[in-house]
Amino acid sequence: MLRQIARAARARPLAWRAAPARSLSEATPVLPRTIPDEALSFESRTYIHAGRKLPIPEAHHIGEYKVKLTVAVADLGLDELGVARLAYMCGPRYSAARGTLALTAERFPSRAENRRFLVHQLELLKQAASEPDAEFDAGWAAGGEGKT
Repeated sequence: MLRQIARAARARPLAWRAAPARSLSEATPVLPRTIPDEALSFESRTYIHAGRKLPIPEAHHIGEYKVKLTVAVADLGLDELGVARLAYMCGPRYSAARGTLALTAERFPSRAENRRFLVHQLELLKQAASEPDAEFDAGWAAGGEGKT
């Protein structure tokens, strides 16, 4: 019985087994860059271990693709209410003591793709924080949950 199931699974096309991953450009349109490169700080790590001979993907440590983006919220050009919206959306990624926002990604098998993804996500967050939200704005003005 198990052999029949295994044969049937191998006979099915690969597209049926795994849905194709949507690229970032298909998901949302590319936003124009409004944040200068000088304001962005990227961090990534390289792991070196014995037996690593060639820089091929099979030999890479899985954490090497992880990229961390740190940006000062003052460099985003948001007003006080926009910063409060951004802090509410980002949660613990926003450090009020330092005034910085830290985002990480290890979604793609390349550092460059993860960097582009983080910049795109930051642009989306900035755009969302810039737009008025009646429910959040009313709660923030009343000193409710929205206030940071």
